[in-house]
Amino acid sequence: MNEGGNIVRTTLGTSHKEAETIAIRATKENLEFTSPNEVRFNGKEGGKKFGDFVAQSEEEQKTIRVNSKLIGKARRDPGYNFDKTPAEDMMSGDKPPKSASIMNDAMFTHNNATLGAYLDQLMQSLSIGSMETVALEMSSLFKSGTGGTYKSDALNKEIENNAATLKFHDNFVNLFKAELSIAKYDPNQMEIIPMDLLNFSSFWDKVSGLGITIHQVWSVKAEIENYVYTESNGKWECDLIYTFYDHFGLDWDDIVKHGSDRIPQYHTGDCFKAWYILQHYRNAKPFITEMIKKIKITN
Repeated sequence: MNEGGNIVRTTLGTSHKEAETIAIRATKENLEFTSPNEVRFNGKEGGKKFGDFVAQSEEEQKTIRVNSKLIGKARRDPGYNFDKTPAEDMMSGDKPPKSASIMNDAMFTHNNATLGAYLDQLMQSLSIGSMETVALEMSSLFKSGTGGTYKSDALNKEIENNAATLKFHDNFVNLFKAELSIAKYDPNQMEIIPMDLLNFSSFWDKVSGLGITIHQVWSVKAEIENYVYTESNGKWECDLIYTFYDHFGLDWDDIVKHGSDRIPQYHTGDCFKAWYILQHYRNAKPFITEMIKKIKITN
């Protein structure tokens, strides 16, 4: 059929099924479709299949992928102070001279088993539900003198939707998005973001268990995984993983602050002294507590 003298379509065969050749000719672009085996464009760039143009289009779409990358980090590492010296609350059996007065305290006369019972009582008086289990597990690891790292799914769940964690996350994500924009959405071009720390110090934290087991997070890092950015639509997404670290141990300042506590029990201060004596004068060892929070983020 001739449509205005521009396109001629020729069908050979007695039916559509029997047709072996369909040709469409354009007077200007010289486009030719050949059926049923392939679709071919004959023009200025010579003979090309339709699939070649699709592949070329996909290649021209810029996509950035990053499997895993550290994007944020606290100014101090687990176990160390800001000046890189070892943290006092991670020391054990060191008998610090500044704490010599505790050897004159009545608590110092107790054996390890009694001091351990005081520590367990402290954990139980300041935790409830699954966090009581966590607190007692941490006390047991501490008294065993093995040190190491403590991890718990129950603890991860407890911090996941805590108000302090959510606020911390909102603040960091805003920083991350700003830095990502500056880096033209390529995380590999970003500097590592210095991260602040967070405290679990609400009334609920104090009575439910986060206050006594964690309180102030010592260190933190943030990593991204499965990052994908597509330039054509400006969209990106990834998994953001926070790793929080804390020390289950005391320094002398903790005893100065809490050694006379009478809440929630009249001998709470003695429980703190028991904790300190076990760590710095007996055979208990502090350890690192590690917590994970993972969340998918996108723009």
